[in-house]
Amino acid sequence: MSPPILRSLQLTKFYPPINGGIETAVRDIADGLSSRQWQVEILCANNRRETVVETGAIPVTRVASWGQVASTSLTPSLIPWLRRRQAEHEIVHVHLPNPMANLALWLTRPKALLIVHWHSDIVKQQRLLKLYAPLQNWLLRRADAIIATSPPYAETSPWLKAFAKKVHIVPLCVRDTAALDDAVKRRERAAALRARYPGKKIVFALGRMTYYKGFDVLIDAAALLDDDTVVLIGGSGELLQPLRDKVISAGLGNKVHLLGRIEDADLPAHYEAADLFCLPSLLRSEAFGLVMPEAMALSRPVVATNIVGSGVPWVNAHGESGLNAEPGDPVSLAQAIRQVLNDAALARRLGEGSRRRYEALFTVEKMTDALLGVYEHLLHTPRA
Repeated sequence: MSPPILRSLQLTKFYPPINGGIETAVRDIADGLSSRQWQVEILCANNRRETVVETGAIPVTRVASWGQVASTSLTPSLIPWLRRRQAEHEIVHVHLPNPMANLALWLTRPKALLIVHWHSDIVKQQRLLKLYAPLQNWLLRRADAIIATSPPYAETSPWLKAFAKKVHIVPLCVRDTAALDDAVKRRERAAALRARYPGKKIVFALGRMTYYKGFDVLIDAAALLDDDTVVLIGGSGELLQPLRDKVISAGLGNKVHLLGRIEDADLPAHYEAADLFCLPSLLRSEAFGLVMPEAMALSRPVVATNIVGSGVPWVNAHGESGLNAEPGDPVSLAQAIRQVLNDAALARRLGEGSRRRYEALFTVEKMTDALLGVYEHLLHTPRA
């Protein structure tokens, strides 16, 4: 007798090829579950006023969006789509923050098991949060399980404390670039990238150009680094041009290069070319920092920031996979970067430690195992 078919509906804001940390995480969750015989479907917002249904091994429905207000997609047709699709799944797995998805769940009241994946508190939109809070609390009460991405975030989130008994820790993951990528081509591309900056030590940073990423602090720190160091920052966003203006006004055009969006195929070579990876984020809006495990997979030492209550300093274990500087402090950040760049033995030890930490915590297999543990627990435990 064949085993029953189990289905999971992943309800999320966007989905690749739209880029972002949550989008990447949902893709890897979907791939991991599919590899373990689960049927997975994605329901998300589109980035235009058109609903698109994509068939394939993992069906994706991108619901028409009428724009965004306060980072929330306006997708009223998500409600009827969710009402239709949720009945066919054993588990509805919603990824937050996503007020529109929260509203749709409240209106449709799914009978399936409901998992809330808590990627981050809402940090910036505090006025709107006061209006949204009752809806968010309803969802947390209704959830059969809540997933947090790191122990520090679960312990410090004011929203999760009241529901600690049903919180499970499942760290995010990244694909093993060192194993899956063409190592020869990656190294050739990395060598070509280093050749553009002969004799320079390379600091690589990557992320969306937005307020909490701290790239302005990294630019200030670059002014304090030795002249044999170059800082490469990849990513696009609303602050890209203001940051480029800051580089020019500071006279750092030969030392800091804002590269704009880097194609996915070219990212491994940038990690490979770097002497260290830097995540200079400032606030708990940076709940995890998925780019750090990407660097760790390629054995790169990491310099990040000690954001209190964030998962960032937990992902980058100080003294094991890298060093953590004080957020918002260019002197502290520059000191940590110089400490790694000027000590070859330390850089080698931290690089080896970062790969070990990646293998222990952040592989797709580890995340899928942990996630399926939560799924199996819910499926075999009587509901309250």
